Amino acid sequence: MTTPLPITGRPVRLAVVGLGQITELVLPTYVARDELEVVGLCDLDRARVDRWHPVFPDAHATTHLDELLELDADVVDVLVPTPLHADVATAVLDAGFHVQLQKPLARDVGGAERILAAARASGAQLRIMEDYLFYPPIAMLRTLVADGAIGTPAGVHMKIVGTGRGGWEVPASSYRWQFEQAADGRGMLVFDHGWHQLAVADALFGPVHRIFGWIGATEVAPDLAPGLTLDAPSTLVWEHENGVRGVLDITLAPETYFRSDYYTGDERIEVTGTHGFARVNRISAHGVQEPSVVLYRDGEVRAFHALDDSHADGFRASTDHALAWLRTGASPSMDGETALRVLRALIAAIESSTLGRPVDVTP
Repeated sequence: MTTPLPITGRPVRLAVVGLGQITELVLPTYVARDELEVVGLCDLDRARVDRWHPVFPDAHATTHLDELLELDADVVDVLVPTPLHADVATAVLDAGFHVQLQKPLARDVGGAERILAAARASGAQLRIMEDYLFYPPIAMLRTLVADGAIGTPAGVHMKIVGTGRGGWEVPASSYRWQFEQAADGRGMLVFDHGWHQLAVADALFGPVHRIFGWIGATEVAPDLAPGLTLDAPSTLVWEHENGVRGVLDITLAPETYFRSDYYTGDERIEVTGTHGFARVNRISAHGVQEPSVVLYRDGEVRAFHALDDSHADGFRASTDHALAWLRTGASPSMDGETALRVLRALIAAIESSTLGRPVDVTP
C-alpha cells in the first residue's frame, strides 16, 4: 500500500535502485540525516552494491529488484540508465512506492506516458530529480527574474562547452549506455545534458511552443574508436508560449581545461530583460572565477559572491526539497507532467534537426 503523505513522526524510509556514477552526487546527501533512513540498495553489479553498503550498513543490499520491492520503504530512488527508466520506474510504482526518478524522465514519450499512467493507477507520487532547479546560483537567477530585477524578460541564452580535462574519472561502464543511446539520435550533450537547460528554461518561462535543433556530430577519438561521436556542435533555438525566445549553444572543446570536482565543462545561463540582464557564470565546473551570479541594470553591476556554487550544492538543496515534499506535503517541484513537457520539447528539437525546420511542441 502506498504510504500516505506527508510522513510525520518517524524517518522517511528510502530505497535506491541503480548505483552508477550519479550516486556519487546523490547518496552523500542522505548521510547523517536523522529524518531519512536508507533501507535498501540495489544494482545488478555487486561491486556497486558493495561500494555503498558500508556507507549505509543497515540497508538491505541486493542485486534483485524484486527483492528490493519487498522492503518496507516509502519512496524509491530510480537511478538506473535512462533507457531503463520506463520498465524500472513502472515496476516500482506498480508495487506502491513513491518514486524519485533521475532525469530525463524517459528516452521517449511512450515510455514517459507508461510511467505517468503507473503513478496514476497506484496513487503514488512521482518526483523528477532535476538538480539544476535547486543549484543556488540558478535559484537566485530565478528569483531575480521573478522579482523584476531586470525588467520584463525578453530572451534567454545558454551555453555548454563540453571538455575532456579537469573533472573526475568516470568509469567506461557509465558511458557505454550513453553511446548506445546516441546511436538512436539521443546524444549525451543534447539529450542528456540539454535536458537540464530546457528544464531551467521551462521553470523560468513555462512551456516551449516551437523549437529548432541543428545537431552536429564530432568524432572524439578517430584513431582509437572510429565512428564514436558526440552530438556537437549543436544549437537549439526555441520560443516559449509567452513569447520569450531562447538559444542553447553546445560546443565541443576536448582539450580545454576547466577545474571541476565532478563533471567537467563550462556552462552559462543569461536572461536579458528590458532593463538589464542576469547571468549564471558556472554550474558543473568551477569555470571562470567570477561571481557565480552577476546582475546588470541601468548602468550598475551587482555581483553575488557568497552563494554556495559547487555542483554538489544543487544536489544537497534538491534533497532538502525532497524531504519537504515527503514530510510536509510540499510540491515535488518537477512532477511527471512537467517532465513530460520538457521531454516533448527535447524530442521535438531532435526531430527538427532531421527535418531541417522548426517543430511545434504539441501533446
